[in-house]
Amino acid sequence: MMIDLERILVVDDDSIISEVLSQTLGEEGYSVTVVSRGDEVSRELEKQAYDLVMLDLMLPGIPGMQVFQQIRTRFPETDVIIMTGYASLESAMEAVRLGAQEYLTKPFEDLEIVTRIIRKIFEKRRIVEENKRLTKGLKKKTVELEKVVQSLSSMNSMGKALHSILDIEEILHFLVDLIASHTGATRVSLMLSDQQSGEMKIGAAVGIDGEIVRDLRVPRGDGIVGRVAQTGEPLLVEDIDSDPRFEKKTNRSYAGDSFISAPVVLGVPIRYQQKTLGVINLNNKGDGGVFTKNDLDFVSLLVSQAAIAIENARLFEELKETHFQAITALAEALEAKDAATGRHSDRLLRLALQVADCLHLSEDQTENLRYAAVLHDIGKIGISEAILRKPGPLTPDEYEEIKKHPRMGAELVKKIKFLEPVATVICAHHEWYDGQGYPNQLVGKEIPIEARIVAVLDTYDSITSDRPYRKALGKERAIQELQAFAGKQFDPKVVDAFLAVLAERDMDGAETPAEHNIQVGC
Repeated sequence: MMIDLERILVVDDDSIISEVLSQTLGEEGYSVTVVSRGDEVSRELEKQAYDLVMLDLMLPGIPGMQVFQQIRTRFPETDVIIMTGYASLESAMEAVRLGAQEYLTKPFEDLEIVTRIIRKIFEKRRIVEENKRLTKGLKKKTVELEKVVQSLSSMNSMGKALHSILDIEEILHFLVDLIASHTGATRVSLMLSDQQSGEMKIGAAVGIDGEIVRDLRVPRGDGIVGRVAQTGEPLLVEDIDSDPRFEKKTNRSYAGDSFISAPVVLGVPIRYQQKTLGVINLNNKGDGGVFTKNDLDFVSLLVSQAAIAIENARLFEELKETHFQAITALAEALEAKDAATGRHSDRLLRLALQVADCLHLSEDQTENLRYAAVLHDIGKIGISEAILRKPGPLTPDEYEEIKKHPRMGAELVKKIKFLEPVATVICAHHEWYDGQGYPNQLVGKEIPIEARIVAVLDTYDSITSDRPYRKALGKERAIQELQAFAGKQFDPKVVDAFLAVLAERDMDGAETPAEHNIQVGC
């Protein structure tokens, strides 16, 4: 192996001095070049780099001090030792001012002193260069560390955002949008494993045709997606056309991967407790580049967070359903007490969700309505069965007793923290749109929209059901009452939405909207 020797340029018109230095320094292991004129120095330094120039001040061509100034200006990394046979305090001070490493007088009394000075200069140079290398390396590591810290900080923020979402569909769309944005992929799909069939189907996607998103099914082991799902290992395919692991079929672009249009594909499994929940697929980099290990690391770290968020969302959905089943059982207990209203809450629930969809209620409002439809009469638990089952008209005192049930129901429900928003709806479901209702005489939009919906549904169901004091009056009569009291007892928009729901149900059933002469539409 060739050793890179330290290079010295000797500049002196005294051939004896030049010869002595060349021989002595060569024996010391340095690579030495000799020139005799000042105007040769720049050309020599341009041909190759030198670590040290030993420069005589008295030179033909260009004076040594002028050469020295050129070196300091054009080759600042080169060290310089000034040599002179005519030493003076002024020249020594000028040399030091310009940055000379040493100032030697000729002839040299002891060459060992010269070689020792040169060794010290090179040792100092090595220390300086090592410090520069370490500083450069430190800066590079600092930049890399800052990127890692920034990435971890971003990942932490992303993780917090993921874990704050409790709706699975929202998590999936958040995830594919985030991955597409961070990696530059123009096509990203998140496929989930069907618990029963084991097939993979797309739960959320960016840049993929809606028909494919809706219809595509991929068996485990089939194509890139199926292989990642089956093995639980990430997969980077650089050339799918030539990759022997994937059989190309004539009727599809690739087995299980008809939605993949680029040769470079990255597939990452979403795993939770040794189980593969799904697969993230990336292809088509927007800049035409390829996916890197950094892309793989980012997606892998993110999906590890996403797996927990997805599982938490599933557990939350199960918990909500368990809560709802418990609440439904409570409502059924109430209906057992008030036999005349049997299955009342169940009927209201089915209609309530359709009206919510018609009125484009938010997810939270729909959830509140779902609970209120079941629990709106829960306060009747505190009302005497004799009043609830009374076959005739109520006395004024009995009516006042009945009017307590909205407030009583609200007091019961708000003790359950996650049902606090529902308590407001329950309390207001007997308020009138014109302010003549109870218990707080709220007007118009002061009444929660969920309560306005329950009021319409409750009245319709009451009129069309048997009661202790009368037989059911029929659908026609109920519709007439709702239309007659729209703007008084009921929100007109809610009445319209409800009648639209009835009309749609009639079209699927025995009756038609024309039989009621109703003009409706969501």
